[in-house]
Amino acid sequence: MARENTDLPFGDAFSPAQLDTDDDEELIAILKLIKEYEGRPDDFDKAIQERFFPSMDRAKNVRLGVGPAGYQIVDEDFQFTELGEELYGLKDDSDALYDRFAQHILRNLHGLKGIEIVEDLEAQGRSTTNDDLKREFREQYDFHIDETSNHWSQMRAWLAKAGVVNTGTHIYKIDRTRIEELIGLGSDDILELDGLSDQQQAFLRALALINPKGRIQNSVVKQVAEEAYGVDISQSNISRRTLNPLEEAGYIKWEHVSGKANWIETTDKFEAEILKPILDDLAGRTGVPRHVLRLSFDELLDDLDADSTHEKGVALETLAVKIGRLLGLTFVGWRVRGRKTGGSEVDVVMDDIGELFNRVQIQCKNTKSQIETKHIAREVGISRMLQTNTILMIARGGVSGDARQFANRVMRHENIAVMFLTGDDLEELDQNTTHLHHVLQGGSRRISNLKRLGEAEYVEDEDEEIVSSREEEALDKYQEELEKFQESTEDASLGDFK
Repeated sequence: MARENTDLPFGDAFSPAQLDTDDDEELIAILKLIKEYEGRPDDFDKAIQERFFPSMDRAKNVRLGVGPAGYQIVDEDFQFTELGEELYGLKDDSDALYDRFAQHILRNLHGLKGIEIVEDLEAQGRSTTNDDLKREFREQYDFHIDETSNHWSQMRAWLAKAGVVNTGTHIYKIDRTRIEELIGLGSDDILELDGLSDQQQAFLRALALINPKGRIQNSVVKQVAEEAYGVDISQSNISRRTLNPLEEAGYIKWEHVSGKANWIETTDKFEAEILKPILDDLAGRTGVPRHVLRLSFDELLDDLDADSTHEKGVALETLAVKIGRLLGLTFVGWRVRGRKTGGSEVDVVMDDIGELFNRVQIQCKNTKSQIETKHIAREVGISRMLQTNTILMIARGGVSGDARQFANRVMRHENIAVMFLTGDDLEELDQNTTHLHHVLQGGSRRISNLKRLGEAEYVEDEDEEIVSSREEEALDKYQEELEKFQESTEDASLGDFK
C-alpha cells in the first residue's frame, strides 16, 4: 500500500547535505543522538535544532526521516528498530556502517529500483533528472511521489557514502561492483548454502526454479540444474552424492522407485530457507509481486486473456521473468513493461553471468497475430544499443515464415542469435519443465549450423522453411525409435508451479 505522502522513504532534512558535521560522519552523529534521547522524541527534536537547524520544523523532519515513513531506523515510539540497533553497533566502523545502510536502502527502500531506472534512461539516451526519475517511478511501479519531493536525491546521497553512486550532477556514475558486493549478483547469492557441494546447491536452486506443488522426478530437476547452472550431476550416484545429503539437511524427501527415476518432494525448510528468500529478492528486483511469481504457466496464460489491462500486464511481466529464471538468468532491468502497453508487449533484459558473459533480450508479445519481419528488425536495432548477444522472442500467436527468414539473414551477418518460443511451447511448460531447454537447444544447434556455413553453402531463403519442415518430418518418422533413448516423463505427476 502506498504511504500517505510518498512511496519512497521520506528524506527532506535527513540527508548528508543537510546534516553538516566537521568529520563528515552525519549518520554516526544522528545515531548517537537517537541513543541519547531514545523514547523521547521531543527532546531529540530540540537537540537536532540546537546542533543543525534554526527551525524546529526542519528538526522534526529529521525525526520523520529516521522513522517508519523514512529510513526505518526507529519505530513509532522512537525506539531503535532491529536495523537501528545494528547500525548503532557499527558506529565505530564508518565504512561498515555506510555499507550496511546502503544495503538496506538498495534492498528494502527501492534504492535498486532507482539505480535500474537510471540505467534504463541512460540506455535509451534520455535525461536522468530528479523529475525524470520520479516520473519513471510512477509509470513503472505506480508509486505515489509528491511533485516537490526530493527524496530520491537524499537516497542517492546516502548511497554515495558507500561508493555506490556519485552526487552533484545529473550525469550518473554507478559502481555496479559495489552494488554486487553489497547485495550480490543475483537471487542465488542471498542463500547461505555453505557446506553443500556445487551439485547439491544447483539441485536446490533448480527445485526453486521449478517450484513443484507435489512430487517431481529427480531426473527432471537434474536436467534443469545442469542446463541452468552448468554443473554435471551423475545419475549413477545421485542418491549418495545429492539426494541423501539434501534429505539429511532437511530440504527434501525422496523415494526410490525400482527401475525408474526417484521421486522428490520439498519440505517446509526448503520453502522457508530456499524458495522464499529467492522469490522475495526477485520480487524486489523486478517489481513483480512474490505471489504472482508463484503462478503456474497455465494460470499466467489465463491471466493474459483477462479483461483487465493491468492484470494482463502483470501476467506478461511475470511470464518473462519466469522464463528467464528457468534459464538461470539474472534480472537486469525493464525496457518496456506490460502495464504500460495494456498487456500486449513487454521487454526485459537479463544477463547470463558465468564463465562467459551473455546478455539476453526477452521480448514477449501477447497478441493473436504472428511476429513479422518488422518486429525482428526493431529488436535487432535495440540489441545494438543494449549490447545484446541473444534475442529471445516469445510470441503467443507464432512467427511468420518471412520473419524467420529475416532472422536467419541477420544472424549470418551479425554477432547475434535470434530465438523463438510460441504459445504452443508455453502450454507445455507446466507438465514438462525441460521442454524449454529442449526447444532452445534445438534452436541453438540450427543457429550454430547457420553461422558455420560459408557463402557457397548458404541455403536459399525460399528453401529454409522446406529444410525446417524436413527436420520435423524426420523426427516424427523416427519418434518411436528415439523414445527408446529418451527417458519418458509421461507418468510423472509434476503438478503446477506455486
